[in-house]
Amino acid sequence: MKKLLLTSVLLCSVLFAVFSQVKAEPTPDFDPNFSAVMPVIKITSETENNDFVTKPVAKHVTEQRKTWGDIRNDPAPYYENCKVTVINGDSQAELEAVEAKVKVRGNWTTDYPKKSLRIRFSDKQPLLGMNEGRKNKDWVLLNTYKDWSFMRDATGLYLGKMICPGYTSDFKLAEVYINGEYWGVYVVAELQEVCKDRVNITEPKKDYKGTDIGYFVEYDSYYFAEKNSFTFKSSGSLKDIKGKSVSVPPDAGYAIKNEINSDEQKAFIAKYVENVWKICYEAVYKKKFLEFDSDYKSLVKSDASNAYDCVSKVIDLDSMVAAYILAEVTCDPDLYYSSFYFTVDFGPEGDRKIHFEAPWDFDSTMGNKNFCADGKQLHAAIRQWDVNHKTQNKCNPWMMVFVNEAWFQDAVKDKWHAVQADKPLEKLIAKIDFATENYQQNFTADQKVWKNIGKNDTVGNELCKESANCKNQKQAADRLKKWLNARFAYLDSIW
Repeated sequence: MKKLLLTSVLLCSVLFAVFSQVKAEPTPDFDPNFSAVMPVIKITSETENNDFVTKPVAKHVTEQRKTWGDIRNDPAPYYENCKVTVINGDSQAELEAVEAKVKVRGNWTTDYPKKSLRIRFSDKQPLLGMNEGRKNKDWVLLNTYKDWSFMRDATGLYLGKMICPGYTSDFKLAEVYINGEYWGVYVVAELQEVCKDRVNITEPKKDYKGTDIGYFVEYDSYYFAEKNSFTFKSSGSLKDIKGKSVSVPPDAGYAIKNEINSDEQKAFIAKYVENVWKICYEAVYKKKFLEFDSDYKSLVKSDASNAYDCVSKVIDLDSMVAAYILAEVTCDPDLYYSSFYFTVDFGPEGDRKIHFEAPWDFDSTMGNKNFCADGKQLHAAIRQWDVNHKTQNKCNPWMMVFVNEAWFQDAVKDKWHAVQADKPLEKLIAKIDFATENYQQNFTADQKVWKNIGKNDTVGNELCKESANCKNQKQAADRLKKWLNARFAYLDSIW
């Protein structure tokens, strides 16, 4: 019996050595450096009419509303010529009457009275010191309408900066004025786009039609609304960490977020993603190991002898582990649905692997809705509820496929311990406290305009009881902090 036990221990040690090759990177040293005085962004439109920020609704949202009998025919978002002035936290004019175009952006947030916006400057500009002062044309203003703490997008992006090895947008809070009218507090962030200073993958030159370029892809149920998108059917089902079966969402697809120039490029990345999924699924569920041939168009038998060696040829597993941890920490209700990004680069410096990066869209996360509202259960690793919290039969397949693999769970624990060594929770709480203490006047001014805090019906009664009971920003921020403390404690107990 002792000999058998010793053999088992040795075998486990060998397996751990083989499968714990996913290296947990140190926590990135990032600080958003909020100023004590909130910056201000002033937008003056050429027409001096606010219709361009009050009336547009995303076209696919309007179409979906019609299926419910809502006959409103709102215009789709459109650009308006504007001048933009930016006053930084030192009360200095960083930009003065700079030419730009501005439009409404987003999906269902376009249905709110306070809408998210996209700014496109005529020339590249820095903005509030973000991304180390690098200049870009495109920036976004996130409305925070559903998040009464005003801090969930900032917290999610901050955590992404600390956990994820790839790109995560920088962020600030700012007050916005439209044509001289106070418009409230927004989270300012970078546009999710391919460029050297953001999602840094190989960009095709104008009219270049070869497939040896970089691809920036979103797993997105709104894929049909994008110019370049694809989908594929996934056979079989997955097992969540509790052993329950769950199918890959049949309505999910993929949107290509960067500019491509040919049908060949679109067909290539579509087939590549489908085949990577097949490699992962076959390796885990059928112990059948496949790999790409030399032109990355077909699959052949792999010389790999285990799932880790097999899938690590096509996926950067450190980025996947980081994405999984971020998903578990934040408990994103939309995880199975949208705003989940990855890249693959076939350019000269690319490694031809999927990298999960550019995390996004956190206003519904961290216990704001009825999804892990107490912070004390798994989220990404178990069957998810749909966005309306009616049926529990959803999943993000990329986050689910490896959850029952021992090497994956070992990698998650290693990464979590490395992340925790830098005390991210303390940093998150400190930023929430800083904003709450320094920006109360700004949050109060926002509510004099929008008057939505404490009114769950203004966001379709989506918020959980604890969030809906909050009557002001401070209460909502306290609720967020309480949830984060519970969440980190729970994950510490299992990892």
